[in-house]
Amino acid sequence: MALSITKLRDFAAGRKRKTISKSELEDLLHCSSDAELYRLVSEAVLAGAIAPVKASGTNGNRVYPIYLKYRLTVIEDYSEALSEIAMLHPDISRSGYLQSKPALYLQYREALQKLNRFLFKAGSPVPIARKERSFDLFGEEKALEDGSFLSLLEHLGLTAERLCYYDTPEYCFNDYIPVRKEAMTLLICENKDIWFNIRRRMYEDGASMIFGQVLDGVVYGSGGKVSKKGALSAYTRFLGAGHVRYLYWGDIDRAGLTIYQSLRRGNPELDLSLFKQAYEEMLRLSAGRAIPDSRDQREARGDYTELFALFSGELREILIASIEANKRIPQEIINYETLLEIMR
Repeated sequence: MALSITKLRDFAAGRKRKTISKSELEDLLHCSSDAELYRLVSEAVLAGAIAPVKASGTNGNRVYPIYLKYRLTVIEDYSEALSEIAMLHPDISRSGYLQSKPALYLQYREALQKLNRFLFKAGSPVPIARKERSFDLFGEEKALEDGSFLSLLEHLGLTAERLCYYDTPEYCFNDYIPVRKEAMTLLICENKDIWFNIRRRMYEDGASMIFGQVLDGVVYGSGGKVSKKGALSAYTRFLGAGHVRYLYWGDIDRAGLTIYQSLRRGNPELDLSLFKQAYEEMLRLSAGRAIPDSRDQREARGDYTELFALFSGELREILIASIEANKRIPQEIINYETLLEIMR
């Protein structure tokens, strides 16, 4: 009998709905027959733990009549829970939130006790990814993604910084940054080959200057992925630098210019500009050569007036003519052999 009351008390803890259905009673009390359930339910009713909701009707069994719903009237005894809360790490208990909601403590008791042990022995742990910390603490990599549990942590003041975890960017862009600095200039390349070639020059030869610009690293934009709204901003926060200046370099075609425009719109707070010198070299190399048609099948092109204005003279004319004719000057026009000459 005492076991049944304890189970009902645990079931009632932290629940807004103060009723329990017949099927829930069967599961909770592990009953396989109406006869067994009737005995336990009758004892619980006599003990004042539950009361029938007569309007719900019965199971129709005349020998063992059981109502389809009962009101939970079990008296909550939180004295043990409050004693445990008083022993928790100050970072968990100082807000007083759990003291006012002991039922919530019981609901998350196991997880909170694991947090408690972590905080008492934490010291200065190395920050790790959210899912890594989640698995480390709870044995489940998605525990720190549960909205209700995160809401509880927020009320307790347990931030990501306190639990020493971070969120990796949605797009984990491939990058090569030899030395992380407080202020950096990073080059974003639309295509993989030129990204790899610049990375190779930086890694193998220690080269960092191209077209008069010193680079601290190179990032592979993976086509249009980099232009997804907020993706580059998230990556920038992950870098943790005081200031990052981005230069963008892609194909000269409608799709490539549109990626850059979308990148600007989606991350307005970033220091981001077109790597003009690289585009000028591409335009010079394209003069007099057969240039392929673009694979962009959109009939209407975007408004690139602002980008056209960055260039002047013959190069501006080549750029406008190429875009008007829906041509494509690929980044690959500057190959590794060329990089050996122009990158120092």
